[in-house]
Amino acid sequence: MGDAYVWVADVDARPEEAAMLAGRVMDWLEERGVVRGELTNCLLGDELGRAPGPHAARVVTGGEAPPGTGACGVGMEIERRVYTGADVWTATCPVCGARTEPADSGPDMWTREWAPLVDDLYAWFGGTGPAAGACVRCGERSGFPAWAIDPPVAVAHLGLVLWNWPRPAKRFLAELSVVLGGHRLVTARTTV
Repeated sequence: MGDAYVWVADVDARPEEAAMLAGRVMDWLEERGVVRGELTNCLLGDELGRAPGPHAARVVTGGEAPPGTGACGVGMEIERRVYTGADVWTATCPVCGARTEPADSGPDMWTREWAPLVDDLYAWFGGTGPAAGACVRCGERSGFPAWAIDPPVAVAHLGLVLWNWPRPAKRFLAELSVVLGGHRLVTARTTV
């Protein structure tokens, strides 16, 4: 089994508040003993993160502590990102209920008809488009958080990334939302 990470995206954080919210979250995690206070090389690659603290098991499903060795830590991402997994995902228009159709073959995840929605995602990620996608059936443009996407995909300016941790417990996610001012959170696990 390879490395995996769980991402938790704050879909309500505005770019101008993301750094402040990231600091608030890391302070809260450290105070609760979920992460250690010092930055270490505990993430995959060259980035620094926080290693699991003595109470990390309290915030994950099953109560099993993260391994604490190798790439096993918590990092914050403060940038415009599209959070997604490696799996093919489907999106449902919040206005008309039209659903993306998977491609039968080739490099595309959806039929070419739905390519404009993916283009909208990339335009937002690249900083040239709004955080909204147009439905190819009804033509209505809706914010990405309004689209029903399975497995979850999020567009956000703030994300918590937990390398090689079990999934976070629902109670922890609810508490994290409160720390973030009641913001909506989207989460998924991805294997790399």
